[in-house]
Amino acid sequence: MSDIVIKKDDILNSLSIVVQGPLYDWNIIQTAQLISQWRSIFPKSKIIFSISQSDLIIFEGPGIIPKLRIARIHRNNIVFQDALALIDDFSDIIVMSDSAIVLPPVKQGLRENNCNLQIEAAKAGLRLVDTDYVLRIRSDIVFSDTSLIDYYIENFNLPRGKYAALKQRVLISEFFTLNPFTFEKLPFHYSDWLHFGLTEDVKKLWDVPAYGIIDATYYQRNPYKQGSGPREKTFFSRYAVEQYIAITVFKKYFHNIKLDYHNDMTSVDESLYILADNFIISNFKKTKIYFAKYQHIMQHNNINIVCMSQESWKKIVSNVGKNVNFKNLFKNEAEIAKKSLKNNPNNETFPPPKDIKTKIFFKILFYILSKNKKNKLKTNPKKFFSDSKSSITKYFGEKYISSMGL
Repeated sequence: MSDIVIKKDDILNSLSIVVQGPLYDWNIIQTAQLISQWRSIFPKSKIIFSISQSDLIIFEGPGIIPKLRIARIHRNNIVFQDALALIDDFSDIIVMSDSAIVLPPVKQGLRENNCNLQIEAAKAGLRLVDTDYVLRIRSDIVFSDTSLIDYYIENFNLPRGKYAALKQRVLISEFFTLNPFTFEKLPFHYSDWLHFGLTEDVKKLWDVPAYGIIDATYYQRNPYKQGSGPREKTFFSRYAVEQYIAITVFKKYFHNIKLDYHNDMTSVDESLYILADNFIISNFKKTKIYFAKYQHIMQHNNINIVCMSQESWKKIVSNVGKNVNFKNLFKNEAEIAKKSLKNNPNNETFPPPKDIKTKIFFKILFYILSKNKKNKLKTNPKKFFSDSKSSITKYFGEKYISSMGL
């Protein structure tokens, strides 16, 4: 452990918040609400809104936008005008990022790949940061208070090993920093939802070129590795976005690390040492995040098996330098994933039951349930059944949850 001492006030007095994302009619209200919240909890911080795409405002190309002006088509919409005024008032700087090309989906079931828009928006915002610390974050996420800084201070000074490339650790999301020994064998998959730390370190994490169309369509021309799991076989892209960013950055420091395709496990140990030495995995119960889009996933029974929790991250940190066998370290998690994948190969939140009686009961249940309760059952079956007051529903629910390994 180093002797570096950081005081919370020192961070608060030299902190920028880079909020990045698109600005459209479907998200302008939420964006205004969340930027207002950032200003409320960080009154002294510089707030930089880096816009990746927009058809809602008038702009003349990439660069700083002195004053937000609404596009002609929306000029009679008072709600949009008010939201835009709030964004303008609470942001210290608003910047339009350089243009970028949208790519085909990373894998089946996803929309187009906005990786390059994300990279350009991050760079555009980070270029304007002149404070010691920065929080770079998606525009649809917010924290309810400043406890993420307390959490950072509690954890940044833990011992680091030979894979420390950044000056200090950077805080990232537990969702979706993947455990490569469980549901998807994807090393170097460090979440890109947010980065909080020294500005010089966060800038390094986004010093990457655009992702190319050849890599984005890799599996249209190449076979999957023998033994690839069902979820790994859904990929079109050579890498997940998170993997591309991570391997591009850390290959500069560790030339021998290897990731030739998304489930290449050659350097899996190194990927975990890099995670331990350069990052802090957040605990969102302690840091109090609000992310409406993924709120239901955070309650999923297997989420801390799919992803690397704070506890799992600390297991790696405590074993740095001990030549630990990571496969054994995560043996329990791997066994849980194996059992679940056997019953539910696509890792669906609500997979169809195999038992005929349960299938019939679920058909009847869906027929009589309200729309809200149907949605609750689909998104969080375990909670639905535990909350049910019907003994019959509880019986079939418990039987289903147990048999499917949910």
